[in-house]
Amino acid sequence: MTSHSTRNYLPWVIWLLGALFFLAEYFVRISPSVITQNLMSTFHVSAFTLGGLSGFFYYAYISMQIPVGVLVDRFNSKRLLIGANLVCAISCLLFAGMHNIEIGFLSRFLMGLGAAFAFVGTLKLISLWFPPKRFALLAGCTQALGMLGAVIGDAPMSMVFSHFGWRQAMYGISGIFILLALLMLFFIPKKHPFSPAALESSPIKVWPSLATVLSNPQTWLNCLFIGLLYAPTACFGELWGVNFISSSQDISTTQAAAEVGFIFIGMAIGCPLLGFLSDRQGKRLMIMRLSCIICFIVMGFIIYHTLLSTRHISASVFSLAFFIYGLANSGIVPSYALSSEINPHKLTGIALGVTNMASVLIGAIFIPLVGWILDTLWNGTVLNGARVFTLHDYQIAFILLPLCFVLALISSAFLNETFCQSTE
Repeated sequence: MTSHSTRNYLPWVIWLLGALFFLAEYFVRISPSVITQNLMSTFHVSAFTLGGLSGFFYYAYISMQIPVGVLVDRFNSKRLLIGANLVCAISCLLFAGMHNIEIGFLSRFLMGLGAAFAFVGTLKLISLWFPPKRFALLAGCTQALGMLGAVIGDAPMSMVFSHFGWRQAMYGISGIFILLALLMLFFIPKKHPFSPAALESSPIKVWPSLATVLSNPQTWLNCLFIGLLYAPTACFGELWGVNFISSSQDISTTQAAAEVGFIFIGMAIGCPLLGFLSDRQGKRLMIMRLSCIICFIVMGFIIYHTLLSTRHISASVFSLAFFIYGLANSGIVPSYALSSEINPHKLTGIALGVTNMASVLIGAIFIPLVGWILDTLWNGTVLNGARVFTLHDYQIAFILLPLCFVLALISSAFLNETFCQSTE
């Protein structure tokens, strides 16, 4: 009886460990957004440098997406995920102990290398431990847990950083990764029930397969769409938004982080919901296009509301706006599904790796770009060693964000509807 019960629950435990890794990597992914002032004053750096520090995570994360897809197909996923957790732990230790900004760049790059395995590695665990009919549901739930990690990484983590100090907090996050590595070592067996022997005996040839995916114009259009749709979330939600809201509403960083965190609460609900609705409807493009339109309207309101009215807007209204934005921005999920359907079914892994890389690439470019624009507009004001930017400075720098949604909508006009059918 015990053995049967263990067999029933073990796959869910294995999935949860992988999903918790994806959740935890969001702690370090967005940590600079709640300690921007601390880092600026401690290391006397510009907004452009701070944007680059945050961006170094993405440069490693992006560059590793296709290699990670190949590695998890060819080698033991358990060992790779344990190693990735340990790399994240080491990077957090380096970040916590740094005394010059160069070490910070190195640690952020290492964070990106380790975190690159979280999402793709968890999807691989799902394919090995669950039947195919459960894959879409669990993939959506995994994405939702990542968004929950972003929620925790905003206001709750801001309070932790404020109470314990950012160095001590990063030491604690390092301990979380070490704990996850130990749990994976203990709970994930070497053998798994859904390992396709045919694929193991004749693995897909990487370069020809990659060429097939990249030679498909629909792949590029879909990558452009998902990158443009998510870029404002990466730029605003993961770095610059907290300071902007704090400045525009004259509230503390912790309060601002609580409001911005509603983006990720919305995405935690929206990712599985929009994925389900897309499957139920049998179409991808309508939801993707509606996402662009709603995101454009809501983000425009958030950034430029002061130009429309001088009336004070309550924090609850902003929280609701961020929540709606997060729901709409979950249109990235049908785009992931589309990427697997516009390419041959046997190349789904590589197609998803390319798409996942594109989903953060434009955001990684925009984060330091916004910082550079802010530095250009800066009037020289310094508070506690950190540069102070005006509301007008942010509004000019953020003009790139609504533009992203317009370009994403245009790119979607050239995409072909798949009606949820895979290419053979």
